[in-house]
Amino acid sequence: MPEVNPQAFNIALCTIAFRERLLEYSLDLAAEVGFQGVEVWGREPHISEEYDKNRVAAAGRMVSERGLKVAVFGSYLKFGATNDDERLELKDVLRIAAGLGAPIVRVWASDVGSDEADDALWRRTIDEAGEAASRAAKMGLTLAVEMHSKTLCDTGATTRRLLDAVNCPAFGANYQASSRHRDETALERLELALPRVVHMHAQNFVPLNAGSDRVERVGLADGIVEYGPLLGLLRKSGYEGFISVEFAPSAAADKREAIARDYHYLRSL
Repeated sequence: MPEVNPQAFNIALCTIAFRERLLEYSLDLAAEVGFQGVEVWGREPHISEEYDKNRVAAAGRMVSERGLKVAVFGSYLKFGATNDDERLELKDVLRIAAGLGAPIVRVWASDVGSDEADDALWRRTIDEAGEAASRAAKMGLTLAVEMHSKTLCDTGATTRRLLDAVNCPAFGANYQASSRHRDETALERLELALPRVVHMHAQNFVPLNAGSDRVERVGLADGIVEYGPLLGLLRKSGYEGFISVEFAPSAAADKREAIARDYHYLRSL
């Protein structure tokens, strides 16, 4: 069983890192490496986006049998979505998270970048997020909006804008560094989202060309994001959540080995 050190951050594996395999593969790897938890990818073949009581219960058992915790349910629920084909039922998402025993649900702030969004889209996203957070709170769940490109939370400042507007304890941020490193540093981005960060994705990049925003995903120790200062700031803020290793490096010949290396790098910090 993975050891839990109360003096250290708990580290989770995002099962999306092995999206091409069944859920059991990621769970076995997480337990073997020593991860304390997993972030369950909210799509097939890992779990259905529609609530299925038996399947959710089976997935939860598979996690607990390996001595792991479900840190986050990685849903694709979008507030202020502009594409009707991608709409999910809030009721299903919350029931899946509760059935898995996940305290946090990853969510999204629309599907439009903040520089393209008008006031009406912001208002609709804020209203939908606030209503969902209120319902989540009644179930003892917290929503974590992903800080991601092509959403309203593509910068630290716009994430802060949404968090302040929703203003609900059950609505926080899922921090991750941006590959567009020239816009804001990873540390500046985190400072703006604190103290409302409830989960963190760990990933790293190197530019493909000088001065370009095109990047290649690399190991956590090898890219432009410096994780030592980020973890130091998190600890200073009193952060008690998980840190999730999200993906293997793009060029990794052995994804299992690369994921294990990233885990041990974070643990070394």
